[in-house]
Amino acid sequence: MQAIIAMEARVFQYDFMQHALIAVLLAALIGGIVGYLILMRRLAFAAHGLGHVSFTGATLALLLNISPMIGQFFATLSAGFLIGLLGESLQKRDVAIAMTLSLMLGLGMLFLHYYVGSANTATSLLFGDILGVSPTEIKWMAWLTVITLIILGFILRPLILCSIAPQLAQAKNLPSKTLGIVFMLLVATSVTLVNQIVGALLVFILLIGPAAISQSLTRSFWTGMGLSIFIAMTSSALALVISFYSNLPVSVCLTGIIVLLYGLKVLINKNKI
Repeated sequence: MQAIIAMEARVFQYDFMQHALIAVLLAALIGGIVGYLILMRRLAFAAHGLGHVSFTGATLALLLNISPMIGQFFATLSAGFLIGLLGESLQKRDVAIAMTLSLMLGLGMLFLHYYVGSANTATSLLFGDILGVSPTEIKWMAWLTVITLIILGFILRPLILCSIAPQLAQAKNLPSKTLGIVFMLLVATSVTLVNQIVGALLVFILLIGPAAISQSLTRSFWTGMGLSIFIAMTSSALALVISFYSNLPVSVCLTGIIVLLYGLKVLINKNKI
C-alpha cells in the first residue's frame, strides 16, 4: 500500500499531472451523476449523438481561432436543446438521427481539413488530450461543474418523478417538457466535460459505462448514483496513473478499465443465475 501511495505521489508532483487530475475528477464527477440519469431516462443515444456534434463544434472553433472547448460547449448546448424540444418523437426517427450524426462528423472533418495547424489536432479532438489541458480550461470546467450541480440540485427530485412515474408527474402538473429540455442541456454540458478526457468518439464510455455497471449492482437510486460516481472518478484517476507509466493515451487506459469492470460485472451476474 505504501508503495502505491509513493508511486502516485511521484506521478502528481508535476504541474501538468495535477491539472490533468483535477480535470478528470471534475469530468468524472459530472459524468457519473448525469450518466446515471441518462440511463434512467433511456437517453443513451443522446450522449452518443452529442459526442459527434461536439467534434463539429470543436473543429469550427479551431477555424474561428477560439478554444475548441468553447466550440464544443455551444454546439452540444444547441443540439441538446433541440433534442429536449423534440422529446420522445426523436426516438422514432432512428434513420434520420443516424444520417444527421454522419453529417456532423463529415462537417467536422471538413472544418478540420481547412484548419492550418498540428496534425495531432484530429486525434486530440476524437480521442481526448487531458494531459494538454490548460489552467484556463480547468477554470471553465470547474465553473461548468458547479453550475451543473446547482441546477441538478433544483430539478433532481421532479426529474426523477417524471422519469419513473410520468403519469403521476402529469397529475402533479410538473413541467415534464421543460425539465426534459433542462436535463438535455445538462447532458450537453457533461459531454463537453467528458470530451476533455476521452474525446468525441469515446464519450459514451465514461458517461454510460460507470452508470451501467452500478445499475446492475444495486436497485437503490442513491446508492447506484454514488457507485456510478465512485467508479467514474476512481477509474479516471487510475487511467491517468497508468497512462503516465505506460505512455498510453488516457482514453485508451480508461476504456480498458471500464470495459474490464463491465466484463467482470457480466461474469458475476452470469454466475448468480
